[in-house]
Amino acid sequence: MPTYGNILLRQDENGAFTTARRAPLGFTDGRNEAWLRDLLADNPDLLPIEEVDPSFAPLLPLCTELQTEAGPVDAAFISPTGRLTLVECKLWRNPEARRKVIAQILDYARAVSQWSYADLQRQVATATKREGNVPFEVARELQPDLDEAAFVDATARSLREGRFLLLIAGDGIREGITGMAELITRNAALGLSFGLVEVALYQFGERGLVVQPRVVARTETIERTFVNVREGGTSRLHEVVDDAGSEVEAVSVTEDRAWWEPITRINFDDPEQEAPSYRPRNHVRVSLPYPGVWLTAFRSMGEGVCGVFFTGAKSEARQVLDRLNEEREQILAELPEGADNRRSSGQPGFAIYAQFSDFASDDECREWLAQQLNQFVNALRPRLKAMGH
Repeated sequence: MPTYGNILLRQDENGAFTTARRAPLGFTDGRNEAWLRDLLADNPDLLPIEEVDPSFAPLLPLCTELQTEAGPVDAAFISPTGRLTLVECKLWRNPEARRKVIAQILDYARAVSQWSYADLQRQVATATKREGNVPFEVARELQPDLDEAAFVDATARSLREGRFLLLIAGDGIREGITGMAELITRNAALGLSFGLVEVALYQFGERGLVVQPRVVARTETIERTFVNVREGGTSRLHEVVDDAGSEVEAVSVTEDRAWWEPITRINFDDPEQEAPSYRPRNHVRVSLPYPGVWLTAFRSMGEGVCGVFFTGAKSEARQVLDRLNEEREQILAELPEGADNRRSSGQPGFAIYAQFSDFASDDECREWLAQQLNQFVNALRPRLKAMGH
């Protein structure tokens, strides 16, 4: 966990400094949770969004006290791409408050994920006492040429998928931070991004107040993977994102699960390999015998592309790829032809893709995906198992 020194203010040209006095929230000048909520809502740039998850930036204040079935969200923000950030403000005065706050903000997220865009528009209008399409109007203030239909569709997808950034902001977030961070990381599978932000206050006597936000914990962003799709002599990068930030197709979870169900029942050559598990939406995951890495089979209806790639949590995947790339030529010889790509970082990875138009039917596409998964398992699983011992 990061630590910080004192803040100094230079008083005059002679080099004299004044040391700021730490001004805890909740003790003086009415600086309570409501004060912190309004401070962040009025000054969204205080929240270090780029350090937590830049895909939710920039933060545009939507409203405070957004009413949900689980209770009121302290502050809600939206981005021009329709992504919601929910902020809960807490003073860290007792262990019970620390334990409850994560469950509380998760309940808010689950409640909001049940909303349609019309529900969001209605609740924001109620909170702000404004009429009309308030979320869109807020976003259009930053981007005057923003298309309303596209914004509404993007926001509706984010709501449907529960793709939210949840921030817990407070003062003196120190004791118990390890346990809170672990709880946050375990809940990352919900498709949510989390961050803990300490808002430190320093008083310079009569000269004013300094506000210093600090990110003290966050979920680790899963590295994005790109495959190079070649068509008609041209090429383009197609992004494949596992779990965090994936583009959602216009198909229900039920329909999507039914499409992938035959693949979740395939038998691998390796008798120890577990079957693939469905991950809403548009992909399945195959566990591997090394922590933090896995195989993903995906399909993107919008791009007309499907494929298989090796990925994982950012730090683990990079470490494992460094070791696997020492045997790169041998591994590629064991993988299906064409199983070669470079990730967004330029680092060589292992992936293969195909166009939907290459297949005569969905069954043929699924059979191809199953074959690729089997070969990837055969090539990578023994090596990863050896790494884990």
